[in-house]
Amino acid sequence: MEPIAVVEGIVMRGKRQGRTMGVPTANLPFPQGGDRPANGVYVAEVLFPDDGMRVEEGVLSQGFHPTLPEGEPTVEVFLLHCHEDLYDRPIVIRYLHYMRPEMKFDNKDDLRRQMEQDVQYARDWFANRRAASRP
Repeated sequence: MEPIAVVEGIVMRGKRQGRTMGVPTANLPFPQGGDRPANGVYVAEVLFPDDGMRVEEGVLSQGFHPTLPEGEPTVEVFLLHCHEDLYDRPIVIRYLHYMRPEMKFDNKDDLRRQMEQDVQYARDWFANRRAASRP
C-alpha cells in the first residue's frame, strides 16, 4: 500500500497530555511546506531506522489539537502494541489511511472517548488489512 505521506524526525517531548489519558504519543515537529497532508487523524505505521526498520502500527494526529491548543502544532502518534521510551529516537511515520478531521471537544473526557474510538478503528483497520492479504 502506498502511503498518503511520510514524515521523519527525532521524537521530542510534547505536552504529555496523551500520557495522562492512557494514550502516550511520540511527537515530531509539525511538517513545514506545502506538501504536508491535511490536519486530522490517520491510521499510520511507524518505522524505527535504529532497529532494522522495525514496523509498529499506530494512530496519528496531526495539527493544532484544538481541545488542548497550548504549544506549537505537532504530529503525534500512539503505537498500538509498543510501550517503550521513544524520546530522542529517529522514526519514520507513514500515513496510511485518513480517519477524520481535527475536532474540538468540550472537555478532556470527551477527547479521551474519541481517542479510544480512534484506536479501535485503527486496530480494526489493521486486522482487516491483514485478513485481506492472507491467501
